[in-house]
Amino acid sequence: MPLPDSNPNVWRHQAGGGAVSLFGLPFFLVGVGVIVLTFIPQEVRGGDHLPLYFGIPFGAIFAAVGGAILFGRMELIIDRASGTVIKNWKLLSKNLYEQRRELKEFSRIRLNSEIRRSKNSSYTVYPVRLEGDGTDPFSISEGRAKNKARSQAESLATFLSFSIHDELSGSVRVRDSVTLDQSIREKFQSGSETNPIPYPPARMKSRVDYDGNSLQVQVPPPGFNAGFLVAFVAIAFFELIFIFSFAIPFFSNFEADSPALIFIIIFGFFFLGIPTLILLALLGNTFLAAQSVSVSNQTLSVAKGWPLRKTATLPGNQIEEFVIASKSKTQGKRKSIITIGAGQEIQAVSDEATLSFGAGLSDEELAYLHALAKGILVS
Repeated sequence: MPLPDSNPNVWRHQAGGGAVSLFGLPFFLVGVGVIVLTFIPQEVRGGDHLPLYFGIPFGAIFAAVGGAILFGRMELIIDRASGTVIKNWKLLSKNLYEQRRELKEFSRIRLNSEIRRSKNSSYTVYPVRLEGDGTDPFSISEGRAKNKARSQAESLATFLSFSIHDELSGSVRVRDSVTLDQSIREKFQSGSETNPIPYPPARMKSRVDYDGNSLQVQVPPPGFNAGFLVAFVAIAFFELIFIFSFAIPFFSNFEADSPALIFIIIFGFFFLGIPTLILLALLGNTFLAAQSVSVSNQTLSVAKGWPLRKTATLPGNQIEEFVIASKSKTQGKRKSIITIGAGQEIQAVSDEATLSFGAGLSDEELAYLHALAKGILVS
C-alpha cells in the first residue's frame, strides 16, 4: 500500500524493512558464522577442519541472501509536479541503483495475474504496472495478495486519474478512475452499469428460488471432468509406485521393534498420508462440495466447502464489481490440483474481500444467475 505523504503531488510506496526483514536474520547469521568458523584455527574450536574453498563461498551465499532481505529496501516515488517516476533500491539508506522514467510516458495501469513456477512449486502473483503506447511498462509491485494489489492499483489510478485495465477476470475490463470506489448499485443508478436479464437456459443444474426481491440458489458439486481425471490418475499413480517400489519391499524385511520405526512412519505420512489427503479433498470438492447462495439488496452470502462448510457474506453497498470471471487462481501446488479443470464463476468484489460461486455451471446458466443476482443487488 502507498505510504501517506505530506505533499499531495507525491505517491510513495516502500518494500523491505519492518517485520519482513527479520526473515533474513537467520540466513545472515548462519552465513557470517560459517565464514568466521573458517578462520578460527582448528585447535581452538575443535572438530573437523573447515576448508576455505568450502566455508567462504557457502557462508558468503547465505550472508548475501540474508543481508539483502535484512538490509535491502525499495522505494518508489511518483511525483505529479515534476512528472517523474523514480524507483530506488537501497542498502539501508545508501542508494545502490535508481530507475527513472517520465510520467508522461504512461497513460494507464495494468492489473493482472501471473503464475510463477520454480523447481518444486508454483504460485500466483498480481503485478501492478504503468503502461503507455510505444513504451516499456514500469512495474509498481508484484504481490501475492489479490485484494492488496487491487487496492494499490485503485489508489494509484485515483492519484494519476488513469484508467485500470483489469485482467483479473480473465478478460480486459477498463475501469474508469472516477467510478472505482462506487458500488455496483451507484454505478447502475448513474447509468454506467446495465443489467439485461437473458432467458433462462433450457437445462439448469442449479435449483433457483427467485421472487424479485431475493434469490436463493443451490449449486451442485462440479462433478466429473477431465481435469479431475488427470489429477486423480496422477496422484494414484504416484502412490502405487511408492507402495510397490518402496513400501512393500522395505516392510517385508523390516523388524517391528526397530528404533527406526518412528522415522518410517513420518516418511510414510509424507509420501502416502499427504497425497491421500489431497486425493480425498479432490474427491470431496468434485462430488460433494455443493454451494448455497443467498442474495438480497442488503447482502450476498455464499456457503460452500467440504468437509467443513463455511459461509461468507458481503454487504450489498460495498460490492464494487460483480462479474463472470475465470475461476480464481490458487496459490501452491495442492490447491491448484484440487481445483484443476474449473472454468468460469461469478465473482463479487469489494475492497476487503472477494466472494465467488457457480463454478462448474454452463456459461448460459452463469449468465442467467449473474443477471438475477445483480438485479437484486442494484435495486
